[in-house]
Amino acid sequence: MKTIFRLLKLVWPYKKWIGLSVLLGLITVGSGIGLMMTSAFIISAAALHPSIAELQVAIVGVRFFGISRGVFRYLERLVSHDTTFRLLSRFRVWFYQKLEPLVPARTLYMKSADLLQRIIGDIQNLENFYVRVVAPPAVAITVALLMIPLLGMFHFKYVTIFLIFFAIAGTVIPLFSLQLSRGLGKRIVNLQSELNIAIVDNVKGLRELQVFGGTDKQQAKIDALNARINRLQKKMHIIDALNQGFITLLMFATVVTILIAAIPAVTQGNLKGVYLAVLVLGTMAAFEAVLPLPTAFQFLDSNIAAAQRLFGIIDSKPMVENLPQAHEFSGENPDIAFDHVVLQYPQSDEPALNGLTLEIPAGAKVAIVGPSGSGKSSIANVLLRLWDFQQGRITLIRQDIRTFTQESIREAVGFVSQRFHLFTGTIAENLRLVNPDLSDEVLLKLLDIVSLKAEDLGKSDPKEILSYWIGEHGSLLSGGQGQRLAIAQVLCKDPRILLFDEITANLDPATERKVMDRLFETYRNRTIINITHRLNIMERYDRIFVLQNGKVVQQGRHAELMKQDGLYRHIFTVQIEQAGIG
Repeated sequence: MKTIFRLLKLVWPYKKWIGLSVLLGLITVGSGIGLMMTSAFIISAAALHPSIAELQVAIVGVRFFGISRGVFRYLERLVSHDTTFRLLSRFRVWFYQKLEPLVPARTLYMKSADLLQRIIGDIQNLENFYVRVVAPPAVAITVALLMIPLLGMFHFKYVTIFLIFFAIAGTVIPLFSLQLSRGLGKRIVNLQSELNIAIVDNVKGLRELQVFGGTDKQQAKIDALNARINRLQKKMHIIDALNQGFITLLMFATVVTILIAAIPAVTQGNLKGVYLAVLVLGTMAAFEAVLPLPTAFQFLDSNIAAAQRLFGIIDSKPMVENLPQAHEFSGENPDIAFDHVVLQYPQSDEPALNGLTLEIPAGAKVAIVGPSGSGKSSIANVLLRLWDFQQGRITLIRQDIRTFTQESIREAVGFVSQRFHLFTGTIAENLRLVNPDLSDEVLLKLLDIVSLKAEDLGKSDPKEILSYWIGEHGSLLSGGQGQRLAIAQVLCKDPRILLFDEITANLDPATERKVMDRLFETYRNRTIINITHRLNIMERYDRIFVLQNGKVVQQGRHAELMKQDGLYRHIFTVQIEQAGIG
């Protein structure tokens, strides 16, 4: 019930639209009832050969109810679908807003395909909550209330008969449907998530699957999941067919019971014969209101399962939150200091940063090096406030980093990593995602800084590079070209601190030197922190920090460190030897 109340709370802002939809649904069913009752009266009365004047009102009623039923059905569908789309839009925006603060810490161990299924499939599933769960019961209740005075005009016993069978159709059958389909909806939702994960894995790893001969096995897994979903959906359709059959059976049982009660009244002269058909057809038309109820209960399980999957994510507390008194970071060129910082990731036995202490003066050019797993990338994680450290202190312009808002920190720090994402589109579109106001001249200048030129992409006119289509995720660019575009993308926001994490991994040594030289020259007054395992152009850095096991074990300039018999010289020597062998 808690999940249902939370869903109702989400749809509450649209209560007026939902109320209008219910009202239109009521009028539609009411028009159907009116159409059937007036039609029955005309047919029955016409058998007695009355004058046409006696049938005029009924004839007008048939025309009115016939037209109004179609008009109001259309309006009801229009409003209900418009409300549904509004709700789906609200659900997606709500989920994204809740999800964003959880990235990456809380979503680190989630699969992207599962997240996609929740954003698209589970939220899409919730459209049934409004269309099939919220509105139909409200319409059924109001129709039942409408039938009380209608049937009461003839005799209260007809009201009693109708309400008994109508209540059974509106409560017992839906509960029976819920019992039969219990667990099916949840299993379908979970299997659809598994299927999406398998398909995405198949698409992403298709090349590797082909190389290692695993395509048949993966296809068999997808086929098996499809078959299981189809079997469950078939069961759902069978249950739905049973529901419709039982309601039809109850409708005819109501008709028979009313006939049994009404026929003696006709023979005794207590009820005009022309009203016998009116009672029967009006009762039959009213059962239209309970037809969707078993389906509503049938899909309730999958609605709840989808909602629980969504709430299961957004109920997580963000790993990093702004303090109540946090303010905007406004340092033009800040100094940075780590003081005995400890960071340990969940499900990790050892801390990634183990008492890390270092200082980076404003405007300094710094390299952070060390073996894999030494904690280099973790420095970027805590500096960008993507993860929160457990102990120690990080300061910017001698103020604790936690006193600044996360958003202002990320605005001030331009971060580029070895893993980057490019969007399908042109180079200019990708750059203007960061800053839509930049002119073509500025964009060309930034591309020149990272040595990404038109001729590299087969274009003769330098300006044609901006309209170059890079394909999905930059698939039409080489690894090095994509990396340089990612660097230019960050430069578009003119950051005060440039933080690089293995950005030259896809570049050859000559291009690496050219790009880094241009960056050092252009941003000579800005702080540049380069996290790298490639010890090239180390002589250009003001200070080099050597990390091991989450601590700084050496620091100094390149010449100083090479004089010491330490980890830095060992790594540098090994790389020189490997380069020589290559």
